[in-house]
Amino acid sequence: MNRKVLKRIISIVVGIARWVFLISVGYIALYPLFVMVSNSFMTMEDVLDQSVVYIPKTLTFDNFKTALDKLNFLPALKSTLLIPVLSGMIEVAVCAVTAYGFARFRFKENNFLFGLVIATIAVPSTLLMIPQYTGFYNFDPLKILAVFNKISGKNLQINLLNTGFTMWLPSLFSVGLRSGVFIFIYRQFFKGLPKEFEEAAYVDGANPFTAFLRVIIPSSTVAIITVTVFSLVWHWNEFYLTNMFLLEDNRPLSVMLKIIAGDTTLANGVRMAGALVFIIPVLAIYLVLQRKFIKSIDKVGIVG
Repeated sequence: MNRKVLKRIISIVVGIARWVFLISVGYIALYPLFVMVSNSFMTMEDVLDQSVVYIPKTLTFDNFKTALDKLNFLPALKSTLLIPVLSGMIEVAVCAVTAYGFARFRFKENNFLFGLVIATIAVPSTLLMIPQYTGFYNFDPLKILAVFNKISGKNLQINLLNTGFTMWLPSLFSVGLRSGVFIFIYRQFFKGLPKEFEEAAYVDGANPFTAFLRVIIPSSTVAIITVTVFSLVWHWNEFYLTNMFLLEDNRPLSVMLKIIAGDTTLANGVRMAGALVFIIPVLAIYLVLQRKFIKSIDKVGIVG
């Protein structure tokens, strides 16, 4: 057989095998989403009809109306944006400053402190929930208020539960949800930037903070996009901390979705519609940013 023909046959077989593999993986990944969308538009008659598998005979939007009502959608969406999502955006900014300090400034405790940052990645947030709960219930930074308690005989400690401060404060000090991961990503990227960028800014009279804002940040778009996508997804999906710290009037969508998912009195289509409503905003953001996000992954030190 001609060598060129053999190579052509091998190339075709490899191409077919590649497509079969990609289609199989894509089917496994997208099948739950397909079932969710299908069931969201099914009436109860379609659910009970054994001849209906994926495509409903009659499209209905009643499941979405019920799901939006059960989710308490607008108040829950407001709470989600103002507390978890806002704390995520605070982390995107604050962790960049923290990581820049680790990457560019050499001091005696640098490696030790960064080691502690890496250690926080291995500690699940659920292990810290009880200490955090008690700390926010009787909030007293550095035990300063305890001194005034003894003097005045009154409890001056502040209860921060059911407020956004339970998530804003940790984010503000770079110890929020997944902050260790964000600091690591930023640090890896900053260490790869030439120091000549800042040196040129120093020659022009800039201080380190000005050089960071005007030179480093504009050059770090790929790292910022990566951290932003991760932060939005993780904070949007966060359930355990928000469920513990926030009461009914401030519950975000993740908690409300968990509630209707466990409500056996609701039709399956309603639960599926609620899940679809919950993931649409994050899915839309990812579709908008996915090209830049994928290109940035290989530039921020994320491997394996």
